[in-house]
Amino acid sequence: MPMALKVHVVYEHGPDYRPFGSAYLRLLRPLSHPTVRDQICLTASWRYDGEPVDVVIVDRLWRADIDQEMAASLAHRIRRAGARFIYALDDDLLGLYEQQRGPRAEGYRQVVQFFLEEADGVLVTTQPLQERCQELNARCEVVPNALDERLLAGGSPTPSDSPFERRPTVIGYMGTITHEADLNLILPAWQAIHDRYGRAVEFQMVGVTTRPEALRDLPFPIRRIQPRPEEVEYPLFLLWWTGRICWDIAVAPLQDTPFNRCKSDIKYLDYCALGAAGVFSHVPAYRGSVRHLETGWIADNTVDAWVTALDRLLHDEPLRISLARAARQDLYSRRLLCHTAPRWLEALEQLLA
Repeated sequence: MPMALKVHVVYEHGPDYRPFGSAYLRLLRPLSHPTVRDQICLTASWRYDGEPVDVVIVDRLWRADIDQEMAASLAHRIRRAGARFIYALDDDLLGLYEQQRGPRAEGYRQVVQFFLEEADGVLVTTQPLQERCQELNARCEVVPNALDERLLAGGSPTPSDSPFERRPTVIGYMGTITHEADLNLILPAWQAIHDRYGRAVEFQMVGVTTRPEALRDLPFPIRRIQPRPEEVEYPLFLLWWTGRICWDIAVAPLQDTPFNRCKSDIKYLDYCALGAAGVFSHVPAYRGSVRHLETGWIADNTVDAWVTALDRLLHDEPLRISLARAARQDLYSRRLLCHTAPRWLEALEQLLA
């Protein structure tokens, strides 16, 4: 029986040294999945001190205070220990920091470039990101995102109204705090829907912005829903998300920018797991996975297109339920780790060959 591949993940983290959600999603959950447990012996930490392993995977920027000296020192420790160095990236950070100004952004750009050039191979989420990274490292493998079925609490498409009290139809938006520009894209359409339906429609939001004033002054209400502090970390968040949130329609606006063209379809998976009918921007992240009017609605980034999509789904409950059920079936048939975790082992073997 072949020996298991010893993999150590140096995950991206904040001041509390806990892994960011992307580290769980992209590395810690896939590489520890039962389907690959016999082939991969995984360890993970916020640091690497030269432990004997076959490969060290460095996640994104690793740490907020990183500089070139830290990056070079980490790479040196990996080489000195005789391990292979794999870099994991799920966003076009190189392009992001090229567009930003200031010494900090330039320092981050140099670190990302160093990791890309120094690594024995690169793991990415999408083909556009692969093409971007291959400008600096030809050895680059795409492993699409998938959800860990062990963390899904359920979710059901568009639950029925109570026979005692008719509830409003809920339209929701979930995202990290980096999506305020995308929120501004959808707000005029939400305003139009509110003007048309009034209290028959309720708008809810998870995350997206850290500025309460961004919502307080709006002429229509948006209910903000947040997990408890102990449920913020990704594994418990996903359980909270799929067990507590009840949306009929979920929206994923995304501006068409060079940075966003390298993004993955993770929001599609999140909404599939929720059991909601999703409306997605007509951008590369969703065009390749969402089947229009089958597993979701693809909308151009115009107010009229978003109003049309939301209005149709509010009126057409059978279509709304059909989209939610088909999307959920799509997730459970091909986009769970029980289906895709072996692809991680295959990608690592190809990069280390």
